[in-house]
Amino acid sequence: MDVIIKVNNQSNGRDKIARLCQYTSRLIWHQLQSRNANKYSIDRIKSLENALSSFRKVLRMGRCIDIVYMALNTMNIEDPILRVSLTVSKLAHALYLYADHIVWLTKSGFFKTDSDNWNKTANRFWLVSIIANLARDFYEIIHILELNRSVLLKPSDLLGGSIKNFNLHASIRHTCAIVNCHKDVFIDTLKNSCDLFIPLTALGFTRLSPSAVGALGAVSSIAAIVTLIKPITKLVPA
Repeated sequence: MDVIIKVNNQSNGRDKIARLCQYTSRLIWHQLQSRNANKYSIDRIKSLENALSSFRKVLRMGRCIDIVYMALNTMNIEDPILRVSLTVSKLAHALYLYADHIVWLTKSGFFKTDSDNWNKTANRFWLVSIIANLARDFYEIIHILELNRSVLLKPSDLLGGSIKNFNLHASIRHTCAIVNCHKDVFIDTLKNSCDLFIPLTALGFTRLSPSAVGALGAVSSIAAIVTLIKPITKLVPA
């Protein structure tokens, strides 16, 4: 209960909980639909998903300004790879939220614009933000592999025939230890990898079912909630 209260006391925590429920709802209604379940039940769950989506848009209202301000801080990071990837990610995310605000204001009747076009624009900026985040994750992974290359199996070992002298059990044990020591990188990579396919599907680059999108969104949301519960698992700088 303390964990739930801790997460719910934060606006970002409420957003992540709502996001988890939103994508879980998508997974459930599509599974029911594929099993020819009662149409009324399916429509109710779809309505819940739409309500949660609108709720999250309201929660994020004006947050694009905060993220632009955060991007100003990332420009001062010494490491050039981190500086570029994090700044691009923040700016793209801010533009995604701005476009998302327009979508919500249009659907609420305040603006009269093409909400579908703005929704595609929002997904494009979200995709750029995720790609920048993944570039940062891979940079962190390469750095970790460089530090631990002496205990990991390299392709040259396979080609050179030294596989006979390689202790696979010890390598797996070391790999698990490395992942455990770098949970922040693992969780961030998992979250961004899951998120990647959501805008890709929305833009038509991939053709995942609503169930698959719902499952990926739910996993990504759980990963984000974990970083709120245990800040030590959050990748920094962020």
